[in-house]
Amino acid sequence: MNDLRNGLYGVALALAAAGLGGCASSMTVTGEPGVKMGQSYAQVLAVVSRNNAVTKQVDGQGFRAEGYSPMFKDCRIKYFIFQGADGLQQVKYEPAPELSVNQNCRQP
Repeated sequence: MNDLRNGLYGVALALAAAGLGGCASSMTVTGEPGVKMGQSYAQVLAVVSRNNAVTKQVDGQGFRAEGYSPMFKDCRIKYFIFQGADGLQQVKYEPAPELSVNQNCRQP
């Protein structure tokens, strides 16, 4: 009986953790100061290009930038992905070991 009860508690905890994870991922936090989900391409590009090097753009759909990330406290490659009138929908970060914090996250 104890094994069954412990198993049910384990399943309940796993489901609760999955539910909380879903809530956390649906938040509007982008990790980029001054940028919010749903903002337009032009708004986000204006903010991001102040402190990052924008390296590739697909007008209205997305862009790639390189720069310092306060969230990770190092240099990152950042992808900003948009969907029509819904604005910014996704921000992805990748490590950028080739970029140097000592050189403003620019390639040496």
